[in-house]
Amino acid sequence: MLRSVRVRAPRTRILEDAVIIPVFSGARTLPPAAARADRTLEGMAAALFADAFAGRRGETRTACVRRARRLLRVVLVGLGPRAARTPEALADAAGAAARALRGRVASAALLLDDAVEAATSAEADAILHALLKGFALASYSVSGQPGDTPTVRRLVVVTSRSQRSLAPVIRRARLVCDLIVRVRDWVNAPANRLTPSAFAEASRELCVASGVMCRVWNRKEIEKARMGAVLAVAVGSREEPRFLVMQYNMERPDLPLVCLAGKGVTFDSGGISIKPWEKMHEMKGDMAGGAAVVAAMAACASMKLPMRVVGLVPCVENMLGGGSLRPGDVVETCTGKTIEILTTDAEGRLILADAVAYAHAHYKPDVIVDIATLTGSVLIALGTRIAGIVGTSARHARALEEAGRRSGEPVWTLPLDEYFSAMIKGDISDYKNYGGRNASAITAGAMIGVFAQSTPWVHVDIAGTAWNDGGGPAYQTPGATGYGVDLLLRFLEGLAGAS
Repeated sequence: MLRSVRVRAPRTRILEDAVIIPVFSGARTLPPAAARADRTLEGMAAALFADAFAGRRGETRTACVRRARRLLRVVLVGLGPRAARTPEALADAAGAAARALRGRVASAALLLDDAVEAATSAEADAILHALLKGFALASYSVSGQPGDTPTVRRLVVVTSRSQRSLAPVIRRARLVCDLIVRVRDWVNAPANRLTPSAFAEASRELCVASGVMCRVWNRKEIEKARMGAVLAVAVGSREEPRFLVMQYNMERPDLPLVCLAGKGVTFDSGGISIKPWEKMHEMKGDMAGGAAVVAAMAACASMKLPMRVVGLVPCVENMLGGGSLRPGDVVETCTGKTIEILTTDAEGRLILADAVAYAHAHYKPDVIVDIATLTGSVLIALGTRIAGIVGTSARHARALEEAGRRSGEPVWTLPLDEYFSAMIKGDISDYKNYGGRNASAITAGAMIGVFAQSTPWVHVDIAGTAWNDGGGPAYQTPGATGYGVDLLLRFLEGLAGAS
């Protein structure tokens, strides 16, 4: 991962091990800033450009120029069409550049001015943020993994803009990337190491370091809160459940209050409704939503956002045992409402029902947003790039859509009305935890939403976006993606700005 990012003005000599030259598609000649730099590169950039380089997003050309006793690598990277320079596309292109340099150099210079030509100051900031995010995250490897391939550690942004003007953008990009790396490490961690208690303790440590107040409830405290759904999921595992309660800026009652709730299932076997063995090992990442909430709490505290935020994460394992939850059982939530269990593999909505109900009853927030790797059906509907959202607040759904566009972590709103809510009404209980295969991504969210009651609520299903099997954007390495961190932070920033 990157250890330092700094800014310097264009000059004739390049001291770094490599120079990265971004080029939009459709360019007929080498862009101006690149052409000036090419005078010291012996025309190598122009030669690469002339070699049928189209500037397609993520397209790279690499060559070396000898400099005394060292080699300077020249990388052309395509940004795609200028009109389509979205944060996601730019991060993808920067990730391709980072991959082209992986294992070869320790430092690189990024020529920025051509990429931000004709952009407003705000647009230029967004372009730089996306490029930094993509470059840094493409260099990720699981922390502590033996035999890591060396990556670029130092990046110099070459631009006519000042260090002072770009410092906030760089600071935010580094914060987001550091937290995404933390989330990736947690989600990639083996479930025998990241147990519910280990995840809760690691989350508490991050909160303390970031200035977030954090309490970790044990089983007795969960029982005292009468969270029967959380306890019912946890009963089949020898690992004790935990419940994270995080609070930021709660001493300011004049500020708006947002509650985030995240699914923290550190391993999901499916319970008695056991999953097929293929890909079950990936269920160590079923706490990706909870991890994103913890990281978002740390981020908003680090950035000192003018708002109050509460984060709730129930941490459990969903396992088989002699006392496991059974299909046909009825569990009672902290509201007294009951849920019939049709499948024990629909456990995320159970623990989030208690978390969302607690948020409504104890905090009366302006909005509740829950995030979870909830359903396989959202993967079928939207694939691995876009998360699905449902909710009762159109205003907050639109705010999440805008946050998705700005973060490069897109979401798509699915419909939710009384027809879908009727599908999770129970026969022998108030509700049932499975409404059938039809519209199951929607009905799964609907079962959580009923526990928000009158509080505006939005659910984000990241089952398709939290994990990369390969073939995703260049900045998403195989395994955990860290999706949701920047999305939630952009959402919170938007609400803070609106207030």
